[in-house]
Amino acid sequence: IVGGGNMPDSLFTFFAQYCGGKDQPVVYIPTATSDEKYIQEGGHLVKFTSRGFTNLSTIHTRNKKEADDPKNIELIRKAKGIFFGGGDQALLTAAYGGTKLYDEFLAFLKRGGVIMGTSAGATIMGSLLVGGDARNDLTKKYDFEPAFSFVQHVAIDQHVLARNRQFDLIPVIEYYPTNIGVAIDESTAIIVDAQQFKVIGASYALLFDPKDWEQQKKEWGRVIKPFKMMAAGDCFNWNTRKITP
Repeated sequence: IVGGGNMPDSLFTFFAQYCGGKDQPVVYIPTATSDEKYIQEGGHLVKFTSRGFTNLSTIHTRNKKEADDPKNIELIRKAKGIFFGGGDQALLTAAYGGTKLYDEFLAFLKRGGVIMGTSAGATIMGSLLVGGDARNDLTKKYDFEPAFSFVQHVAIDQHVLARNRQFDLIPVIEYYPTNIGVAIDESTAIIVDAQQFKVIGASYALLFDPKDWEQQKKEWGRVIKPFKMMAAGDCFNWNTRKITP
């Protein structure tokens, strides 16, 4: 789950290793971008072809009925990896939310498939469509639409330090306290595997834990440290709620 920006080769290498190699079938879903020409010309695939990936397919539509085309279903069933590109995460839910294809995404993940995404493709993996108009006034509660919940009960933000978003998840977690917040900076990713995630890349991920907030309120009467910085190599365990280097 990548925070956007330039993606170092190491992230693609890691993705390829999890998929079983650069010759394994990968489905790219570029629907978060509104640049149709870019998609039709295949510009979205260059980041993979330039790094040696040889078995790429594209699924893209703006129509839920077209999303459920049997050809798309078959592509996901044969895939070893799925990649969601950047743009506007709401375009992804508009095209695929509630479809049979979305059910195939979940089945793919359940059988051990690898899903990678950047920017909007990162936020879509969490539980809420964080971002958009909510950033205009962080003092008001915003009714976020659900995201794809590949990672459940986690609200994901991206471009966090590069775009001065390190405080944007505070009201989200205040209003949706059943979620943990994870904000990922550019050129950085979290690798979610079983009961933990690990940070890799050039910068930081920020952890917003409502359980930790409750403890701070007991100790100090208020939340003084709303997030914890996690550097490359740091791991967070979902069960223990502990960060380990």
